[in-house]
Amino acid sequence: MADIVEHFKKGTFEQHYWLPAHDKRRQSSLFRKNKKFIRDECGAPCWVCGSKKDREVHHVFEWSFWNALHPEKVTNILKAIEFYDDDYISKANYPKKLRDRMRKTEQSKPVINTPDDVRNLVVFCRKHHRLKLTGIHTITFPIWLAISAVPAKGGILTRKQILMAAERVRKIDEELASLAENNYKPYRT
Repeated sequence: MADIVEHFKKGTFEQHYWLPAHDKRRQSSLFRKNKKFIRDECGAPCWVCGSKKDREVHHVFEWSFWNALHPEKVTNILKAIEFYDDDYISKANYPKKLRDRMRKTEQSKPVINTPDDVRNLVVFCRKHHRLKLTGIHTITFPIWLAISAVPAKGGILTRKQILMAAERVRKIDEELASLAENNYKPYRT
């Protein structure tokens, strides 16, 4: 039995980070091609929840940091995380097509040299990409990764239960904001 019972913890963090010099953000033809391939042609679902609604394609290593990153390290980290394992690929509409492309890309380009490489892109639903309390852009990576690893069934809490609880916290935050004085306004998604 655990010493501490399950509970929610609210934390606030502030980030200050350096961005290297980079070109103005744009969608390259390679990104458009790979986004269409993964999301639309192969039908890859959200990596976290498996949803095929409101899917967006995310750069694992952010585009704006790319000029300062070491390609071999990027490649090794992505191999360790293994976003495109057999379990995930099998959930796509066309898993063979996706598996073949990943294999061919790995063989022809062992080192990832562009942020728009198909291996640096992953599909998320809007909730797990950009929404407050659940999106990879709005919570710390360790917390996001832990939520992602909760089993859909059979855990102490299911992923669905955790996400429902996070949604309740967001709604309470909005209700409190409407009651609060001093012009308190929550960050809105």
